[in-house]
Amino acid sequence: MAFTRTKSGLSNLAQFHGADVILFTEGGVQSFTFEDVCNGRFNEAAIDIKFWSAILAKHGYDKRVRFRALGSKSASEKICELIVSGQVRNVVVARDSDLDDFLSQKYNSPFILYTRGYSWENDVYEKELVKEQVNSLLMEAELKAEYIRIIDDCFEDFILKVKNLMKLELIFRTQGRKFITDSNGERFIDGKNLPLLKMSQIKEVLSKLKSELNRPVMLNGMKSSFCPVTYCYGKLFEALAISLVSYIVSNLEGRKSAQPEAVKMAMIERYKNTPSAISDGYYNQLVTTLKAG
Repeated sequence: MAFTRTKSGLSNLAQFHGADVILFTEGGVQSFTFEDVCNGRFNEAAIDIKFWSAILAKHGYDKRVRFRALGSKSASEKICELIVSGQVRNVVVARDSDLDDFLSQKYNSPFILYTRGYSWENDVYEKELVKEQVNSLLMEAELKAEYIRIIDDCFEDFILKVKNLMKLELIFRTQGRKFITDSNGERFIDGKNLPLLKMSQIKEVLSKLKSELNRPVMLNGMKSSFCPVTYCYGKLFEALAISLVSYIVSNLEGRKSAQPEAVKMAMIERYKNTPSAISDGYYNQLVTTLKAG
């Protein structure tokens, strides 16, 4: 496929499908290359689509959108380059911020959207929303004080520990490596007992990888003061929340808890309908800039 035809094809894709824009997200069961995208391959369903469609709707984006999920973040890299260079039109990319705010790796374009923090999970799995989700699966009018305390204590313990964990992640990233963000979040959260960070697992990963780091290890002037809730590994944050729901509903109440995928969808719906999501300054500005672009 000729490159000129590729650019033209991407620009005309929205019109061909009766839309104003094609919006590429991460997520889905498969990851695609740029060549796959040009040949019309993509995931039709992904939880990232659910999140970004909610963001656009809540902040008044009224153009017709067709969503396509491409799997990994790297899958949209070439499309971002074409957008920034002005070589394609009618195309939008929505991406996780990951740790790009610290590594100066963000593309600057109204047509490239980034999550506020590491990923959408950092917005959705907010402590009070987790409490609401637990309460929705129980049969009492109000959440027991004991369960409120458990959620508060687990979040507090998580936040205290995860800040140093993400500093370690940044040290690895500055040397072109990943620390725990190559693993699934469930590995580092106790899913059978009280949901706390499994420090033994974190130490195990560190012992295997630390020899790969060049010495001395430091952040090289990079800012190290950041909100751990915003910038911690999103899948780790999600694993904490899902484990809390399961622990309280199943272990303590003896009821069947919803399947993790169902809880994820319910949490996005819960987030979407909160007043804070509707008035969110960050995402409102993101969509406002997109509309004006």
